[in-house]
Amino acid sequence: MSLASLFMGIGGLAGCAGVALGALAAHALRARIDAAGLQTLDTVSKYLLIHGLLLVAVALWMRVAADALMLRLAGLCVVVGIFCFCGGLSTSIIAGWRAFGAAAPFGGTALMAGWLLLALYGMTKA
Repeated sequence: MSLASLFMGIGGLAGCAGVALGALAAHALRARIDAAGLQTLDTVSKYLLIHGLLLVAVALWMRVAADALMLRLAGLCVVVGIFCFCGGLSTSIIAGWRAFGAAAPFGGTALMAGWLLLALYGMTKA
């Protein structure tokens, strides 16, 4: 399996998780999680959807790019960011394992790095 295929798969799973988490937060979790936690889960849901689409776009771009190193790095940063930011916050709120929330700042930084690498690629290679 190519890295582009992996990014495409993770992007699809992130999108699915974003929809599922949004539905859970709107319905099933409303009775057991406070308003601040629900608002955080709503943010996580949006980040999953946005960054899932970003990964799909990076995967498609990688398939036609002659030099895709920066795109591969951007995709890897986004994957790390999704797992650390979205996974950390979701686990912290839903399971109550607060220590996992500590990964969120690292994940947010990784997501920003992915976007910046994509911007740099666009300004220098595209």
